[in-house]
Amino acid sequence: MNLSEYFETDDGSLPEIEVAFADPSLVSLAFKHLYDRGARNATANGGYIWINSSQSERPFSGPEDALLVASGAAEAFHVVLSGITEADHPIPDLGVFVFTDSLALDYRMGSSWGQSEIQSLLALLRQLRELGGQISVPWWGAQGERDFYAALGGA
Repeated sequence: MNLSEYFETDDGSLPEIEVAFADPSLVSLAFKHLYDRGARNATANGGYIWINSSQSERPFSGPEDALLVASGAAEAFHVVLSGITEADHPIPDLGVFVFTDSLALDYRMGSSWGQSEIQSLLALLRQLRELGGQISVPWWGAQGERDFYAALGGA
């Protein structure tokens, strides 16, 4: 299944891939998995998270911050990660929203997405599914979601 049409033309949008978890503790495990695959923070100024108890922000410090979201100690946050490598191919930068029960990955469409990068992303998503994630691409529309599930290997 060729998914190029969902990646190749930069139309200015940031399509999202949602990874939902029935058990919130799996969100932090999945976020850490991105770092285990080589992710590094590429967010301008490093990014910040909002700490509920102090009602203040502090600099993002790494994958352990997802534990704070899962426990309710911090609000959901977004960072841009670069350097994620799967199947020996780097995946272009991914934005990652960390919510209590899900991750939402966003990406900039464009020429950095070739077949090997798309296949590497699919391999990473299969791993997140093995960790308990339910993956969906509502941004892509009904036909796009069918194409996505066919390429991923089922819903």
